[in-house]
Amino acid sequence: MQSIKKLWNEWEIQFLVLLSFTLQFFLFFTGSLRRRNTYMLLNFIIWIAYLGADLVAVYALGFLSRHEDTTTGSDTLRGVHQLAFFWAPFLLIHLGGQDTITAFAIEDNYLWLRHLLNLVVQVTLAIYVFWKSIDQYTYQLTASGIFVSITGIIKYGERTMALMYGNLRDMGSVLQKKKDRSGSNINEDDGSNITENLKEVRRLEQPGVDHLGIVSFALESAPGVRELFAGHTLHQMEYYQRNVLTSTIHKAHMPKLLEVELALMYDDLYTKALVIRTKSGIVLRCLSQISMVVAFVIFLVSDHHGYSRADLAITYVLFSGAFFLEACAAFMLLMSPWTWSWLKARKSCGLAHVCTPILSSSIDRSEGRPLWSNSMGQYNFLSYLGCEKSKLSKLVKRVARMTTILVGANEGKPWLWLSKLLDTEHVKVDRTTMESVIQTVYELHEEGPISLVDAQLWPNIGPFLKDLLPDLGASLGYGIVCFHIFTELHLRSYQYEIYPPHHVSHLITACRNLSNYMLYLLVTRPEMLPVSGTIGPTLKLFLDSIAKEDWHRQSLSTQLGRATDLLMNLGIYNQPMASRATLQEVMSVWTRLLVYSAGKSRAAVHAAGLSTGGELITFAWLLMAHNQLGDVGQRYAFILEDVVRQPLPVDSRRRLQRLNAFKGTFALNLA
Repeated sequence: MQSIKKLWNEWEIQFLVLLSFTLQFFLFFTGSLRRRNTYMLLNFIIWIAYLGADLVAVYALGFLSRHEDTTTGSDTLRGVHQLAFFWAPFLLIHLGGQDTITAFAIEDNYLWLRHLLNLVVQVTLAIYVFWKSIDQYTYQLTASGIFVSITGIIKYGERTMALMYGNLRDMGSVLQKKKDRSGSNINEDDGSNITENLKEVRRLEQPGVDHLGIVSFALESAPGVRELFAGHTLHQMEYYQRNVLTSTIHKAHMPKLLEVELALMYDDLYTKALVIRTKSGIVLRCLSQISMVVAFVIFLVSDHHGYSRADLAITYVLFSGAFFLEACAAFMLLMSPWTWSWLKARKSCGLAHVCTPILSSSIDRSEGRPLWSNSMGQYNFLSYLGCEKSKLSKLVKRVARMTTILVGANEGKPWLWLSKLLDTEHVKVDRTTMESVIQTVYELHEEGPISLVDAQLWPNIGPFLKDLLPDLGASLGYGIVCFHIFTELHLRSYQYEIYPPHHVSHLITACRNLSNYMLYLLVTRPEMLPVSGTIGPTLKLFLDSIAKEDWHRQSLSTQLGRATDLLMNLGIYNQPMASRATLQEVMSVWTRLLVYSAGKSRAAVHAAGLSTGGELITFAWLLMAHNQLGDVGQRYAFILEDVVRQPLPVDSRRRLQRLNAFKGTFALNLA
C-alpha cells in the first residue's frame, strides 16, 4: 500500500497535466455538438468535462506551487520531474478553453467578471510557479516558458472577452460601442455598399434561391438578430437593420434561414466566434500561434540532458496537441461563412479570387446538414397516469411506490418531477408542423389577428373553444392542459371511427406532437410561456383528479374515461366528429397558441435554449420578428388579446366562478 501511495505521489502531476489536456481535447470536438443535441447523457458528460477542465487545471497549478514535501521538507517534485514546472504555462492555455465552447449555459456569460478575476489570479500563480522554479537546472527553459505564457494569457483573455460579449445584459452596449468605433452609421454611408446588399436581400423574395444566397442574407441580418436577443425591439434598431429583418422573404426559404441565423447566434453566445472575427482578435490569435512556434523551436534546440523520457514525452504531447487544436480552430475559422463573406467582398484580391470558390462549394454542400436538433420535446398527461410506453418508467415508479409503503409514508401519486425526468422524450419536427407554423405567421402578418371564438372559422371545434375560452383568457396554462386532454381524447377516437385514419395520419401525428410539445413547455420550460407563478398546482389539479387511489391498477380506457368525465364536469367537453377538417382545426389552434406564446416570450429564454439544441418556439419567435409581429415587432398579433379585454358573457362568468370554486376546494384538500 505504501508503494502504491509513493508511486502516486511521484506521478500525480503527470496524470493531472495529461488529464487536463485530455479534457480540452474532448471539449474541442464535443462542444459544438450541443447545438444539434438533446440527449441528456451527452449534455451531462460535456457539463462534467466543462467544469472538470477548470478544476483540474487550477488544482494542478496549486499543486505545482507547493514544491516541498510537507513531511520530509525535500523538493521531491523538482528532483523527480524537473520539467513539471515548465507545464504551468500550458495549464494557462487549458484554462483559456477551446473555440467551440466558452460558456456551457447562458448564465456563464453573466459571470464574466468572475472569470476576469480568475484570469488575474491564475496568471499570477502560473508566473509565480514558473519564476520560483528557475535555477541553474531550468534556466534554459525560461525563454520557451515565457513564450508559452504569452500564448496562455492570450487564450485566457480570449475566453474572458467571449464571455463578456456573450453577456446579454450588456450586449446592447457592446454592439453600440462597435458601431461607434467602426462608424457604421447608415446615414453616413456613401450608399454603394448598401445598395448592393439590398440587392442580395431582395433575392430571397423569389423562390429558387440557392443555399449561398440564404447564408448571405443570414450574415446581413445577423447584427439585427443579435439586437433581438439582446432585448431590443424592431423600432429600437437602426433603420437599415430593421429594414433587412423585415424585408419580404419567400416562405420556402424560411426554415433554412432561421436555422442559419440561430446557428450564428449560438456561435456568438457560446463560442469565441465573436472575438476572433474582430481585427484585434485575429491579431492576438496570430500572435499566440507565433509565440507557440517560437517556444517549441527554443525547446527543441535546448539541452534535454537530465530530463526523463516520460516528462519529455508529455511535453511533446502538450506542444503537438496545442498545434493540432490550433490548426483545427484555424480551419474552422477559414471555413466560416463570415470568412467566405469577407473574401467575397474583396473580389479584386488574388487570395480571395482563389479561396472564394472553395469556400462556396463547402458551404453549399452543408445545405442538407441540420444546424439545430430539429426536435421538439414531448410530454403526455397519460405518462403521469402510468399509461406510458417506457418499461423503465413503469419499473421506477413501481419501485418508488413500494418504497413509500415500506417506509410508512402515504402512497400518494407519482411525483411530477419523477414523471418529467422519465417520461419526457423528443421527436423530429415534421414538415407538416413546420409548414403550419410558417403559414400561420404569414397569415397573421397579412390578415391580422384571428379570434378563437369565430364559429365560422372553427365549425367543428368551435363549441369547445367557446366554452374553454374564458378559462384560456384567465389562465393560459389551465387552457393548455384542458385542450391537451381534449386533443388526446379526440385523436384516440380515430382508432375506432369508420373514418380511415391512414388518410390523415400525418395530421394526427402533427396534432399530437404539437399538443405534447405545448404541455412539455408548460411542464419543463414554463419560462418560455406567458404564464405566471408555478405550474405544479395547475397540473396536479387535473392529473390528480384523473388519477384515483387505484390509478396503477386501471387500464388505459378507464383513465381516458376519467379524463372525459373531468372535462364534462368542468362543462367544456364537446367531442366533434372525426374528420380531416376537424384535425386541421385542432392543428391550427395549437399552432396559434404556440405563435401567441412565442410572441409574448422573452429573448433571454430563447438564448438559453440554444445551448440545449434549440426549441421550436424560438423559431416561431424569430419568424414573428421577421414579420413585425409579437412583443418585439412593430405590430402585435395577440391572438387572445381581443378576447381577454372584452367582458365575459354572464353564463361564462358564472361557470368561471364555479370553476374557481372547484380550484379552491381542490387546493384546500391538498393542504
